[in-house]
Amino acid sequence: MNTQIKKAFTLIELLVVIAIIAILAAILFPVLTQARTQAKKTVAISGQKQLGLAFIMYTSDNDDQLPRRNGCELNTSLNTKLNDGVLRCSGGTGFGHSMTWQSWQKYVMPYVKNVDIFSHPLRTKDATDWNQNGQVKNAFALNLGITGAVTASFLSNPFSGGTTSGVANPSQAILLMEHPNAYAAPFLVGNTAPTGEVTPQVVYPLAIREFWRAQFYKVTGSNNCAIATPETFESAGVGPAQGIVLGFADGSAKFMQISRFLGNTPRAAEYLSVGGFPAAAGTYSTNCRPLSPSNAYIVTAGTTINTTINYPMWGLGQ
Repeated sequence: MNTQIKKAFTLIELLVVIAIIAILAAILFPVLTQARTQAKKTVAISGQKQLGLAFIMYTSDNDDQLPRRNGCELNTSLNTKLNDGVLRCSGGTGFGHSMTWQSWQKYVMPYVKNVDIFSHPLRTKDATDWNQNGQVKNAFALNLGITGAVTASFLSNPFSGGTTSGVANPSQAILLMEHPNAYAAPFLVGNTAPTGEVTPQVVYPLAIREFWRAQFYKVTGSNNCAIATPETFESAGVGPAQGIVLGFADGSAKFMQISRFLGNTPRAAEYLSVGGFPAAAGTYSTNCRPLSPSNAYIVTAGTTINTTINYPMWGLGQ
């Protein structure tokens, strides 16, 4: 009588198969992760472009003026849970109904009608800030050096006039940018902090390479502005794609590597006549961000600002 003996896998054969699967996984997982990152980066570029076009529609409806708002308007929070009839414009109740630059998304909300577009698909929105203030942090930031800003204590006039037509090379000048832990890219102001709306101060883009290096690299020192040695990217600053998405004044958008972004930004010695970086008068928090006021980098007294240098990414030059 013939009997068939079923041959089972040996332990060695099973281990070989497992090893092959592990090798394939090690090869494929980084590729899949990279593909997901690339897909989300594409979504971020598309979202940034839509926001840029929304700003163009805003200026079309407002005599070419880029938005600068102030005040507190009931039930205007982007987080609808905060629209409960309680006015939220103070530290005690949060800032859900503020209309200043920290909530710039409200300026173009009527044109995009989509809160999700303000978030960055590769970054995690600050949950505390969203839940308490209805503000979107760790996504896209407004370039206050181009738009200017208004609060209860000051009014600023951008050197370019605060209009889209006043911006030199709008297809290259950044209006919006991917920026961690900030609502806006600060402006640069001469000598003293803005003090009131009676005498507006002229402000400029914070186009200082040393400042932006401190946003993307790990820092050290008491002022949080010195780059640590060895030079190492800060993961929050550069993001998973090791670059940032930029939105331009003409409504276009693109991704830019950190090295190119820094190369398109002048050094302090090119932009400022005296004082260097960081300015002695300033106080700084994490990664050299201005501490007080949080939206203004104040240059050293007696400094003149050279807006004729050819750095079109910052609206500088002819």
